[in-house]
Amino acid sequence: MGIKHTAFKKYTDEVCSQIKCKEVHSEIKEELTNHLEEIKEEYIMQGASLEEAERQAVAHMGDSEKIGFDLDKIYRKRPEYRTLIVTCILVTLGILVQLIISKNIPYNLAHISFAHIFISNILGIICAAGLYFFDYRKIEIHSKELFVFANILIIFLLAFGTPVNGVKFFIFFNFRLDIAFIATILYIISLCGILPKLRTTKYYKIKIVSIYALCAFLILLTKNFPYIIFFTLVFLVMLVYLGYSKKYILAFSLIIFFALFCHAFTSVQYRYKLTSFINYNQFKDNIGYINYEIHELLSSATLFGKGVSVEAFKLLPSITSTFTICYIIYAFGWAAGILIFSLVLILLVNLFIKIKFIKNNYGKTLFLSISALFAFEFLQSILLNLNLSSILSITTPFISYSGTSTLINMLLIGLINSIYARKNLHNSLQSKEPRFELNLFSRYNKKSKV
Repeated sequence: MGIKHTAFKKYTDEVCSQIKCKEVHSEIKEELTNHLEEIKEEYIMQGASLEEAERQAVAHMGDSEKIGFDLDKIYRKRPEYRTLIVTCILVTLGILVQLIISKNIPYNLAHISFAHIFISNILGIICAAGLYFFDYRKIEIHSKELFVFANILIIFLLAFGTPVNGVKFFIFFNFRLDIAFIATILYIISLCGILPKLRTTKYYKIKIVSIYALCAFLILLTKNFPYIIFFTLVFLVMLVYLGYSKKYILAFSLIIFFALFCHAFTSVQYRYKLTSFINYNQFKDNIGYINYEIHELLSSATLFGKGVSVEAFKLLPSITSTFTICYIIYAFGWAAGILIFSLVLILLVNLFIKIKFIKNNYGKTLFLSISALFAFEFLQSILLNLNLSSILSITTPFISYSGTSTLINMLLIGLINSIYARKNLHNSLQSKEPRFELNLFSRYNKKSKV
C-alpha cells in the first residue's frame, strides 16, 4: 500500500531520516504505513474521524526518532570485519613474499614486476571498496545479461586470444588477462539469479543440464581444466542449497564426473600429469620431475625455513604463482606454512558461519557460492603445493603472483562485504512484492494495538 496521507508520509520520512541505510527506506516506509493504516482503521471503527484516527495512529506508533534510531542499529551497514582482517593479512603476506623474491632472485628466473604487484593490488582494493557501497541486489536483475556476456567473452577469447603454453589469454602492455577465469566467475554469479527461478518453469531439469553443458563446453574449449572443476563443484553446491531433488543431483553429479574423467583420461596431457603424480619417483627425469622436486623441497624444509634460494627457482617453475606455498614452506619454514593454512581455515569457516545471518535469498545464494569457490580454490592449491594432487595451473588466492586472480578475488571479497553489509534486507529489487513477510516493526506491534 502506498503512502496516501500527509501525516503518515511525514511520520515515515522522520523515521527514515534516522536510518543511514537508504536501501531499506522503501521497505520500512511500506511496512510502517501498513501498520499505521491498520491502527487508523481500528480508530475509525470506534467512531473517530479520519483526521483524528490518523493523528492517534501516529501517536500510538511512538516517537519517530526513537524508532528510526532503533532501526538504524539493525540496518546499519558494516563490513564483515573478520573476513577483511584475514584477507588483509593474506594479501600482505603475499606481497611481502613476492617482494622478497623480486629483490633476491634474478628477474629472468622470477619474472616478477613490482609495478604489476602494485597496480593489481591497488586496483583490487579500490574496486572492492566500490563494490562494498554498491547494492548487490542490482546484479540479480541483470543475471541473464551477465550470463550472455560471459559466453561472449569466452567466444571472443577463443577467436582473438594469444596462446601462452597452450592456453589463451588477452595480453595488454605485458599484463596477462585471464578471460577464462573472469567468465567462470561471471557464470557463477549469473546462475545465482537464474537457477532459483528455473524450478517454477516447465522442463527445468533439461534446462539445468543444458545451461551446465553450455558453460562447461565453453570453459573446456579454453583448456583451463581447473576452472571447469571449480565451476562444476560450485554449480552442484548451488543445486543442493536451492533444494533440488537429491536423486536428480546425484544422477547429474555422476554423469558430470564420469564425463570429466573420460575427458581427462583421453587427453594425453592430463594422462601424463596423472601418471607423473602417481609415479613421480619413476619418472623424475621427465614427466614426473615437478612432483619429484616438490617432494624434495618439502622433505628438506625445516620449521623456520632455509631462506630465499635461487636454486629452488632453478629446480621448480612457477614458484611465484602456482607453487608459491611450496616455496614459502621451503624458504620460510613449516611455521609459515601452518600460519597460512590457519588463516585460510579461519577465513573459510567464518564465511560459511556468516551465511546464516543473510536474510535475502539471492544474497544468501551468492554469498554461499563465492564462499564455496574460495574453499575449492584454496583446497586445490594447498593439495597441489603439498604434492597431494596432480599438476594443475592454478594460483593461491591473495598470495600468489597473478594480476587477474588478485583483482577478481578482491572484487569477490568486496561483493561478500556488500552482501553482509545489507544482510537484514529482505526484498528483491526484481519485484515490488516482498519475498518474505516482513516484521520490521514487530517490537511495536503490542504498543500499536488499540
